Amino acid sequence: MNMRFRIATAVLAAAMVAVPASPASAGGVSGFGDVSDSVFYTEAVAWLVDNGITTGIEPGCFGPSDNVTRGQVATFLYRLDNALGHNPVPGANPFVDVEAAYQQQPVGWLHASGITTGTSAITFEPDAPITRGDFATLLWRYAGRPDAVSPHPFVDVTTGYQQTPISWMFAADITTGTTPTTFSPDQPVTRAQAATFLFRFAAPDSVAPPGPATSCTRSVREALIDGGLTAGEALCVAPHLLSFSVDYLVGVVEGRALPSTALIDAVAAISNSGCLSQARMAELIQRYF
Repeated sequence: MNMRFRIATAVLAAAMVAVPASPASAGGVSGFGDVSDSVFYTEAVAWLVDNGITTGIEPGCFGPSDNVTRGQVATFLYRLDNALGHNPVPGANPFVDVEAAYQQQPVGWLHASGITTGTSAITFEPDAPITRGDFATLLWRYAGRPDAVSPHPFVDVTTGYQQTPISWMFAADITTGTTPTTFSPDQPVTRAQAATFLFRFAAPDSVAPPGPATSCTRSVREALIDGGLTAGEALCVAPHLLSFSVDYLVGVVEGRALPSTALIDAVAAISNSGCLSQARMAELIQRYF
């Protein structure tokens, strides 16, 4: 077997842990390869980036399908308040479980402003996902607890304290629900949904054109790590594999497809980049063959 083909197969075998399709940078916007230019949250993400409300989850990745945590929504609201020119004044953070440095001032401000009381007197649970119903409540409190001009049409909203916030969001065109008659208040809010809610709430007059994107290598990196590469190796190797379809890579590993010239070139680039030492590549070859 050709050495480069063996290296390619070993590297790809390490990635064969249900690697999802990786979005190409050509279709991404606002610096994120996983935000396409034709989805409901495209404009919202572009606005969030332009106003310093988000920098994504890592370079090139926004993580639109990831759940938003309580600590993250506190940070979004704090940055939103700053973007709207309100100059939020941080308060003392009384919660012992808020450890992330970037969340200290936002959570303290959220508490001092009466937008949250935490999950107890001393806990906030910053890493817990926030539900759609609770997100609506925090946004409503941030907005000044406005009256709802009409009731919402959602039959699945039964919690008392969520009634007015969700009615307000519906009347203000911040949400249309998950269907015409459901809001799904107990489902976690995704980052794409959170971006859209904040964007519709702010209702900016104009949005800067989405900036160029870089590739989001997260899914390939995680698969490579699951397959045995170190985090550093995966970070280095992943960009070289982004242009190949998952079906094709699976076919090469399983022997159903021959390595193309482009794949051989990618492997050569991996080899020349120093991502994997010769000893490490030999180890991978031995492991999988």
